[in-house]
Amino acid sequence: MLFLTVAPGRAAAGPTHIARVDDYIDAPRALFGRTRAELEQRLGAPIGERRRGDGVALRWPGLEVALSRSARVAAVVVSASGRPLPHGLDIGTPRARVETVLGEPLEATDDRWFYPDADGFPNSVEFFFRDGRVIRIEWRFWAE
Repeated sequence: MLFLTVAPGRAAAGPTHIARVDDYIDAPRALFGRTRAELEQRLGAPIGERRRGDGVALRWPGLEVALSRSARVAAVVVSASGRPLPHGLDIGTPRARVETVLGEPLEATDDRWFYPDADGFPNSVEFFFRDGRVIRIEWRFWAE
């Protein structure tokens, strides 16, 4: 069971914009690729690689992509601005802008907001904040 935790002093956000959340969750795979081959074709060779569970994590500047053992994208972490993300929701974006675009998160703390896909977990996106601005965005995907 999941509970919504509202940070102190936060005004009511209004309902979650499910279609926008789903579009935003799908964005990194559409932009960067769904497989290792697509990632390398679009982004070039990674600058680093490490084993991660049953798969591998590949790094590019400000971007890390975890692949499942079948070489499918399982997670994406953006930690630097400059990626063409939808609705301008990028590193440095004010928390209020995330709320305006995506609506109320399913889970919220002072430093983390969580939005699941309409089809449910694991497809999801999390925004991490410091001083009211996005410092990291993490997506998780179902992958075999």
